[in-house]
Amino acid sequence: MKNINHYGAVLAAAVLVTTGAALATPAEAHTTGIHDNCTNLNKTWKHGVGRKGAVDKTSGSKVTNFYRNTKQYNLAVSHNGTLDRDKDGIACEKK
Repeated sequence: MKNINHYGAVLAAAVLVTTGAALATPAEAHTTGIHDNCTNLNKTWKHGVGRKGAVDKTSGSKVTNFYRNTKQYNLAVSHNGTLDRDKDGIACEKK
């Protein structure tokens, strides 16, 4: 009977730990990486990062001075898909 109580306590502790971790929001879980948001990404690449050959989708003047690096763009978007909201191949573009 002691073993059953021990395993029950271990299971209850595991549930509490798992539940507590699940309640953390994504922002609380990880907020220090370059790809977490555009503010952090623009500290490294002032005008954003995009695929080689990408063209800014805008009705105004297009951003052309973004950092062109397909590998870095793919890494950024795979970490945080919201960095390229208009899906033009340029993450966090700004003039």
